[in-house]
Amino acid sequence: MPIARSTLAGATTGVVLLAAAVGFGVGLPKVVDEPAAAAGSLPTLPDKLDDRFVALSNVTAEQVGMDTPEGAPQFKTAIAKIKASEKEASAYFTKEYGAARVRGYIAIPPPGSQTGSAQMAVTIAPGAPGLLNPQGPFMTDEVGAHYQLKDVQGKRCSVTWRDATDPATGMPTGQAPTAESYVVQCRTESKGLTYDIFSNGLTPDEVAGYLDKVIDLTDS
Repeated sequence: MPIARSTLAGATTGVVLLAAAVGFGVGLPKVVDEPAAAAGSLPTLPDKLDDRFVALSNVTAEQVGMDTPEGAPQFKTAIAKIKASEKEASAYFTKEYGAARVRGYIAIPPPGSQTGSAQMAVTIAPGAPGLLNPQGPFMTDEVGAHYQLKDVQGKRCSVTWRDATDPATGMPTGQAPTAESYVVQCRTESKGLTYDIFSNGLTPDEVAGYLDKVIDLTDS
Protein backbone atom coordinates (compact mmCIF):
# COMPACT_ATOMS: atom_id res chain seq x y z
CA MET A 1 0.00 0.00 0.00
CA PRO A 2 2.45 2.67 -1.18
CA ILE A 3 0.13 5.64 -0.71
CA ALA A 4 -0.39 4.93 2.98
CA ARG A 5 3.34 4.40 3.41
CA SER A 6 4.20 7.75 1.79
CA THR A 7 1.55 9.54 3.86
CA LEU A 8 2.98 8.17 7.09
CA ALA A 9 6.42 9.29 5.98
CA GLY A 10 5.10 12.79 5.40
CA ALA A 11 3.46 12.85 8.81
CA THR A 12 6.81 12.22 10.51
CA THR A 13 7.98 15.68 9.55
CA GLY A 14 5.54 17.07 12.09
CA VAL A 15 4.10 19.47 9.52
CA VAL A 16 0.49 18.83 10.51
CA LEU A 17 1.09 18.87 14.23
CA LEU A 18 3.41 21.85 14.34
CA ALA A 19 1.38 23.89 11.87
CA ALA A 20 -1.57 23.30 14.17
CA ALA A 21 0.49 24.54 17.09
CA VAL A 22 1.22 27.81 15.31
CA GLY A 23 -2.31 28.38 14.06
CA PHE A 24 -4.09 27.21 17.17
CA GLY A 25 -2.34 29.64 19.50
CA VAL A 26 -3.52 32.76 17.63
CA GLY A 27 -5.99 34.65 19.80
CA LEU A 28 -6.04 32.28 22.77
CA PRO A 29 -5.83 33.79 26.24
CA LYS A 30 -2.99 32.59 28.41
CA VAL A 31 -4.17 30.36 31.24
CA VAL A 32 -1.15 29.64 33.37
CA ASP A 33 -2.23 30.16 36.98
CA GLU A 34 -2.61 26.45 37.75
CA PRO A 35 -1.28 24.51 34.76
CA ALA A 36 -1.10 21.16 36.52
CA ALA A 37 -4.70 21.34 37.69
CA ALA A 38 -5.88 22.55 34.30
CA ALA A 39 -4.07 19.74 32.49
CA GLY A 40 -5.62 17.13 34.73
CA SER A 41 -9.11 18.39 33.98
CA LEU A 42 -8.80 18.04 30.21
CA PRO A 43 -10.35 15.01 28.49
CA THR A 44 -8.08 12.43 26.88
CA LEU A 45 -8.17 12.12 23.11
CA PRO A 46 -9.09 8.61 21.90
CA ASP A 47 -6.94 6.12 19.98
CA LYS A 48 -9.37 6.28 17.04
CA LEU A 49 -12.16 8.61 16.00
CA ASP A 50 -14.07 6.10 13.86
CA ASP A 51 -13.38 3.32 11.38
CA ARG A 52 -11.55 5.81 9.16
CA PHE A 53 -9.29 7.86 11.43
CA VAL A 54 -6.69 6.27 13.72
CA ALA A 55 -4.27 8.10 15.99
CA LEU A 56 -0.89 8.39 14.26
CA SER A 57 0.85 7.00 17.33
CA ASN A 58 -1.39 3.91 17.19
CA VAL A 59 -1.06 3.09 13.50
CA THR A 60 0.22 -0.43 12.85
CA ALA A 61 2.86 -1.37 10.31
CA GLU A 62 0.33 -3.55 8.51
CA GLN A 63 -2.11 -0.65 8.08
CA VAL A 64 0.46 1.36 6.16
CA GLY A 65 2.10 -1.44 4.23
CA MET A 66 5.34 -1.40 6.22
CA ASP A 67 5.12 -4.86 7.80
CA THR A 68 8.14 -6.13 5.86
CA PRO A 69 11.80 -6.64 6.82
CA GLU A 70 12.68 -3.47 4.91
CA GLY A 71 9.73 -1.42 6.11
CA ALA A 72 9.75 -2.32 9.80
CA PRO A 73 12.79 -0.18 10.77
CA GLN A 74 11.39 2.78 8.83
CA PHE A 75 8.03 2.34 10.54
CA LYS A 76 9.65 2.27 13.98
CA THR A 77 11.51 5.52 13.21
CA ALA A 78 8.35 7.16 11.84
CA ILE A 79 6.29 6.34 14.93
CA ALA A 80 9.05 7.67 17.20
CA LYS A 81 9.09 10.97 15.29
CA ILE A 82 5.29 11.24 15.41
CA LYS A 83 5.23 10.74 19.19
CA ALA A 84 8.00 13.31 19.59
CA SER A 85 5.99 15.85 17.55
CA GLU A 86 2.92 15.33 19.70
CA LYS A 87 4.97 15.67 22.88
CA GLU A 88 6.59 18.87 21.59
CA ALA A 89 3.25 20.43 20.64
CA SER A 90 1.69 19.51 23.99
CA ALA A 91 4.66 20.96 25.87
CA TYR A 92 4.39 24.20 23.89
CA PHE A 93 0.72 24.69 24.78
CA THR A 94 1.18 23.70 28.40
CA LYS A 95 3.90 26.32 28.72
CA GLU A 96 2.01 29.06 26.89
CA TYR A 97 -1.61 28.39 27.85
CA GLY A 98 -1.50 26.25 30.97
CA ALA A 99 -2.69 22.95 29.53
CA ALA A 100 -3.40 21.10 26.29
CA ARG A 101 -4.12 17.78 24.69
CA VAL A 102 -2.68 17.31 21.21
CA ARG A 103 -3.00 14.24 19.00
CA GLY A 104 -2.53 13.54 15.31
CA TYR A 105 -4.80 11.25 13.30
CA ILE A 106 -4.52 9.69 9.86
CA ALA A 107 -7.15 8.21 7.59
CA ILE A 108 -6.30 4.63 6.70
CA PRO A 109 -7.28 4.14 3.02
CA PRO A 110 -9.02 0.93 2.02
CA PRO A 111 -6.89 -1.71 0.27
CA GLY A 112 -6.17 -0.76 -3.32
CA SER A 113 -7.11 2.89 -2.82
CA GLN A 114 -5.39 5.32 -5.17
CA THR A 115 -6.13 8.45 -3.16
CA GLY A 116 -3.99 10.06 -0.51
CA SER A 117 -4.75 9.75 3.19
CA ALA A 118 -6.22 12.71 5.02
CA GLN A 119 -4.53 13.86 8.23
CA MET A 120 -5.65 15.98 11.13
CA ALA A 121 -4.27 17.34 14.37
CA VAL A 122 -6.76 17.69 17.21
CA THR A 123 -6.07 20.11 20.06
CA ILE A 124 -8.02 20.70 23.26
CA ALA A 125 -7.21 23.60 25.58
CA PRO A 126 -9.03 25.46 28.34
CA GLY A 127 -10.77 28.75 27.64
CA ALA A 128 -12.63 30.50 24.84
CA PRO A 129 -11.71 29.89 21.17
CA GLY A 130 -10.46 33.40 20.48
CA LEU A 131 -9.41 34.76 17.10
CA LEU A 132 -8.85 32.42 14.16
CA ASN A 133 -6.94 33.83 11.18
CA PRO A 134 -3.81 31.69 10.67
CA GLN A 135 -2.95 33.38 7.36
CA GLY A 136 -3.99 36.87 8.34
CA PRO A 137 -7.28 38.77 8.03
CA PHE A 138 -7.24 39.36 4.27
CA MET A 139 -9.07 36.70 2.30
CA THR A 140 -8.03 35.67 -1.21
CA ASP A 141 -10.11 34.44 -4.13
CA GLU A 142 -7.84 34.29 -7.14
CA VAL A 143 -7.10 31.76 -9.84
CA GLY A 144 -5.06 29.01 -8.20
CA ALA A 145 -5.23 30.39 -4.65
CA HIS A 146 -8.20 30.67 -2.31
CA TYR A 147 -8.37 31.57 1.38
CA GLN A 148 -11.55 32.16 3.35
CA LEU A 149 -12.50 32.78 6.97
CA LYS A 150 -16.01 31.45 7.39
CA ASP A 151 -18.61 29.83 9.59
CA VAL A 152 -19.06 26.13 8.86
CA GLN A 153 -21.84 24.40 10.81
CA GLY A 154 -21.42 26.94 13.59
CA LYS A 155 -17.62 26.51 13.78
CA ARG A 156 -15.00 29.20 13.13
CA CYS A 157 -12.98 27.98 10.17
CA SER A 158 -10.03 28.96 8.01
CA VAL A 159 -10.29 27.36 4.58
CA THR A 160 -7.63 27.28 1.87
CA TRP A 161 -7.70 25.29 -1.33
CA ARG A 162 -6.04 25.05 -4.70
CA ASP A 163 -7.72 24.81 -8.09
CA ALA A 164 -7.55 21.59 -10.05
CA THR A 165 -5.09 21.95 -12.91
CA ASP A 166 -4.45 20.22 -16.21
CA PRO A 167 -1.23 18.19 -15.74
CA ALA A 168 -0.20 18.93 -19.34
CA THR A 169 -0.67 22.71 -19.25
CA GLY A 170 -0.71 23.56 -15.56
CA MET A 171 -3.83 25.66 -16.16
CA PRO A 172 -6.96 25.47 -13.96
CA THR A 173 -9.61 23.08 -15.25
CA GLY A 174 -12.57 24.81 -13.66
CA GLN A 175 -13.56 21.64 -11.82
CA ALA A 176 -14.85 21.81 -8.27
CA PRO A 177 -12.19 21.21 -5.60
CA THR A 178 -11.95 17.75 -4.10
CA ALA A 179 -11.18 16.94 -0.47
CA GLU A 180 -7.50 16.50 -1.35
CA SER A 181 -7.41 20.18 -2.42
CA TYR A 182 -8.21 21.56 1.03
CA VAL A 183 -6.28 22.65 4.10
CA VAL A 184 -8.85 23.47 6.77
CA GLN A 185 -8.70 24.58 10.38
CA CYS A 186 -11.89 24.75 12.44
CA ARG A 187 -12.43 25.67 16.06
CA THR A 188 -15.29 25.66 18.53
CA GLU A 189 -16.00 25.73 22.27
CA SER A 190 -17.75 23.23 24.51
CA LYS A 191 -18.12 23.41 28.29
CA GLY A 192 -15.34 25.97 28.70
CA LEU A 193 -12.86 24.12 26.46
CA THR A 194 -11.59 25.02 23.01
CA TYR A 195 -11.55 22.22 20.43
CA ASP A 196 -9.49 22.72 17.28
CA ILE A 197 -8.80 20.61 14.18
CA PHE A 198 -6.11 21.41 11.62
CA SER A 199 -6.44 19.14 8.59
CA ASN A 200 -5.14 18.18 5.17
CA GLY A 201 -7.36 16.34 2.71
CA LEU A 202 -10.79 16.97 4.28
CA THR A 203 -13.58 19.28 3.15
CA PRO A 204 -14.72 22.08 5.49
CA ASP A 205 -17.95 20.21 6.26
CA GLU A 206 -16.01 17.06 7.11
CA VAL A 207 -13.75 18.95 9.51
CA ALA A 208 -16.72 20.61 11.22
CA GLY A 209 -18.34 17.20 11.55
CA TYR A 210 -15.21 15.70 13.10
CA LEU A 211 -15.12 18.51 15.67
CA ASP A 212 -18.58 17.42 16.79
CA LYS A 213 -17.39 13.81 16.87
CA VAL A 214 -14.35 14.64 19.02
CA ILE A 215 -16.57 16.53 21.46
CA ASP A 216 -18.96 13.59 21.66
CA LEU A 217 -16.09 11.14 22.24
CA THR A 218 -14.48 13.24 24.98
CA ASP A 219 -17.62 14.52 26.72
CA SER A 220 -17.71 12.59 29.96
